[in-house]
Amino acid sequence: MCMVMTMQTIDLPARRSQHLSHAARSAATQAQILDAGIEVVRAKSVRAATIFEVAKAAGVTPGALQHHFGSKAELMMQLLERAIESIPERDVRRSWPKPTDSLSRRASGFVRALWANAYEPPRFLVAWGIYFGSVGDTETLKRVVVVRARLRTMLRRRFIQTFPELVGAPRLEAFIDFVLSSLRGMGVVRLFGPAPKSCAAQLAELAAVIAWRCRRPVEMTKRKSRKSKRSIRRRAL
Repeated sequence: MCMVMTMQTIDLPARRSQHLSHAARSAATQAQILDAGIEVVRAKSVRAATIFEVAKAAGVTPGALQHHFGSKAELMMQLLERAIESIPERDVRRSWPKPTDSLSRRASGFVRALWANAYEPPRFLVAWGIYFGSVGDTETLKRVVVVRARLRTMLRRRFIQTFPELVGAPRLEAFIDFVLSSLRGMGVVRLFGPAPKSCAAQLAELAAVIAWRCRRPVEMTKRKSRKSKRSIRRRAL
């Protein structure tokens, strides 16, 4: 009896270790397949990213790929999520403008950081290529909406942290979405050819618009103050 219990006690940690090792290997294989899939879509197209082609690029068998993802539709959805959700915090944080920077420097830094780390990299085009290739797939589009909502919430929060001058400003969410849509549009254009030569100038113009919007509440407050003083003087007369 004691012998059996001792053997069981010894075996449990070993089994747990084997289970964790298997889970780690499985996660590593999935990440390897997803990275290979992104490269295949980037270099070729969504249509060319067949189970066979992605498996070949990842160095696994088609059967192993299907074991992890089940179908091409599920693989494409996870590729899209990986491409989108690997964009923001990790990379952008390194080049994000400091809260102590001047307004113009923060505006320029915000636009350049998002462009360089989120909208310019090849994975952005991969995400949109998969998105456009999924039109008509209701289930995939539902998941896309959820992923994009998470990303939009994070970027809105980061925008407000960078530009506290705009807290409480009217139509703030609409303005933030306008900024993000502008960057997104500049990125999507590259699906049809190289980025326009005016890209740097467009980024500078967008930064100038952000800086102007941040100064506007201050200017409006000053105008109201001057108007109020004039009104008081008239009443006094």
